[in-house]
Amino acid sequence: MIGVEDSLLIQGERWNVLTAGEGAAIVFLHNGGGNLWNWAHQIQHFSSRYRVIAPDLPGFGRSHRPEAPLTLDRFVEGLKDLLGSLECDRPILVGNCIGASIALEYALRHPGKVRALALFNVCGGVPMLSRGLRIWAGLNPRTPLGKTLHRALIDCAAHPMMRRFHDPLLYASGAPDLHPALRECLDEERRDRRLRPSLHSLVTGLESFNVFTRPREKPGNFPPVLLGWGKQNRTLDAKWSGVIADWLAPEQLCLIEDAGHMANYERPGRVNDLLDSFFENSGNGERQSEPSLTRTSTTCDGETP
Repeated sequence: MIGVEDSLLIQGERWNVLTAGEGAAIVFLHNGGGNLWNWAHQIQHFSSRYRVIAPDLPGFGRSHRPEAPLTLDRFVEGLKDLLGSLECDRPILVGNCIGASIALEYALRHPGKVRALALFNVCGGVPMLSRGLRIWAGLNPRTPLGKTLHRALIDCAAHPMMRRFHDPLLYASGAPDLHPALRECLDEERRDRRLRPSLHSLVTGLESFNVFTRPREKPGNFPPVLLGWGKQNRTLDAKWSGVIADWLAPEQLCLIEDAGHMANYERPGRVNDLLDSFFENSGNGERQSEPSLTRTSTTCDGETP
């Protein structure tokens, strides 16, 4: 078993949170529809040298299932209270998809409270989605019957039996072998429908993430940033990495070859190497000097699986 899972009361809601290891803190924030064990390979790799914190975001995993829309602001305020509850001062934030958006928005609001940012596939709401997903997520029925049918459709999509249809959107070349911890979590989802992801609450709050489709004002004391993107991402096209990078000006921009929306799970060795190098080069997250106007942009296609 990796670490210890505990249930914490955050803003009146139960958050399931895994903690492991000691040292400087790294907080891993998962994608929409996922759970903390999507970071299983990173938790295992980094918990020997860092204090690793990985929550199930509200609506997912073993955390509370809210009825209200899951908005960016709600997630960010919850993360703020979670870090305060754990007495976690200036962590490194690592996120994928909505997890990356939550980490980025938190850092924009509280730049002095973040040591470094590693962001993969930042979610910019409905406009960033691939065409098919954009149509599906953009539905906004107004009648009671329409809303009921809309929810039923989304709940059907969240059923474990539908996962094989999600794979082309998530992975570049088929689903990888499941980590035992993630397999156990998915088996629990199949047995207990209460543990299935709250995609309806996420979809109804997704427009709040649209703020990342346009330039944001970046504070002067902003922490160092690694921006990564799956080169074969069919959910959030890799072209959006350039849109984000234009205003965010990350210290490193990396397009990860042979990876889709879940590079951290598809290519864990590459992602771990990328994070190790970023933490080392940025002084474990401490900015060594003012960033230059140029940045490193690479395609990560090394041999590490």
